[in-house]
Amino acid sequence: MIWLLALVIVAFVVVGFLAVRLGQAQQRLAILEAEVARLGRDLQIEDREFESLMAEIGGSRIVIELTEPMALAREHSRWIGALSGVAPRLIRRRVYDEAATQVKQVLAERSVAAEVNVFHPSGS
Repeated sequence: MIWLLALVIVAFVVVGFLAVRLGQAQQRLAILEAEVARLGRDLQIEDREFESLMAEIGGSRIVIELTEPMALAREHSRWIGALSGVAPRLIRRRVYDEAATQVKQVLAERSVAAEVNVFHPSGS
């Protein structure tokens, strides 16, 4: 009989622990859902800014997106690892600016008349 009582007490403790963990997980989920919603709104704003810029410019364009700018930066500088947590936006901007400079140089070497610009969305 005592072992049955002990088993019931252990079950209540386990259920209580799981209830607390579930509550924590639900709070974290709510925080993450709010962050996803905020990022979605930010992306919509940046998309509208980009679309208006492209409409303003008109004509055909080549758009280059660096899929791993931080990895590219780390390949070229040992300091990036230390700075990536402190100033990731600054590093991304610098990587894009450097990539644009290199594209300009290659095109100029091949006598291609081109204008190379970098579009940095607001907040980055």
